Amino acid sequence: MTEVVGFGLAGACVALQLQAHGKKVRVVDDGRGGSSAVAAGLVNPVAGPNFEPSWEVAEAWAVALPFYRELEKLTGQSFYHDVPILRLWRDEKDRAKFFRKQGRLESWIDQVTDEGVTWTGGGWMDTRSFLKVAKDVFLGRGGEWSRNTEGGTQIRCTGAAGLIAREFPGVEHRSAKGEILTVHVPGWHESRILNRSGWVIPIREDRYRVGATYEWDNLETGPTPEGREKIERLLGTFTGRDFQVIDHQAGIRPIINRSKPVVEYHPEIGWMVNGLGSKGVIYAPRVGLEMVTREV
Repeated sequence: MTEVVGFGLAGACVALQLQAHGKKVRVVDDGRGGSSAVAAGLVNPVAGPNFEPSWEVAEAWAVALPFYRELEKLTGQSFYHDVPILRLWRDEKDRAKFFRKQGRLESWIDQVTDEGVTWTGGGWMDTRSFLKVAKDVFLGRGGEWSRNTEGGTQIRCTGAAGLIAREFPGVEHRSAKGEILTVHVPGWHESRILNRSGWVIPIREDRYRVGATYEWDNLETGPTPEGREKIERLLGTFTGRDFQVIDHQAGIRPIINRSKPVVEYHPEIGWMVNGLGSKGVIYAPRVGLEMVTREV
């Protein structure tokens, strides 16, 4: 029996991939949820201020998208949404930087305008819906579920909580707290994901997710007034319309090596699958498949 400890994005994908390849799997999860349950679920192939594609994003997404689509087809549930991403220019210097790197980015470029560059291959995932679907499929295939470990090979997908608790001695991390808002902006009708020093994700009916903050030093859980104020100012850089805050959430991104996933084996503890950062939607199915090659 293989025990997968933690059922966020990484744990869910590891458990389902192992199960699909004939492994008997028990999930150990206390139900408290982590950053995956409150994540925005953004899929952005070219992130950050320097127009650099995410690490091995093409290879990872070639595994992830079919994995998600197969789950949607199997269950009749829709949780991943293809949405174009408009990366707005910050200034002329920013625009010039893009044109210097344009040749390396052609596979992700849909169009370039005076407003910015639109990326293809982007979108967002409703992570709560995915986790519910994943649990239903896992249990429906005969998987076991427990709040406590019962023995067997362990694969610990414990995210930031595991890193902060130093479950694996010697593993250094730079986890970062992030806060996001869900807002209603009447009459805006923006259908694209907007990105520039932050992002706005259209959900439905003029409701949007907006974020996100980065806090590396204070990792206390829960949203803060300071975080809300910062995101409200950020939203004001995208639209001057009035808005209403519907929800305010916070989570801690598990970061080890610049958001590159880490899969390591420790003889006295078991496997560690961690460090997916803010790109769990992109990388989780691929690390699940990697565990298949190591465990089956």
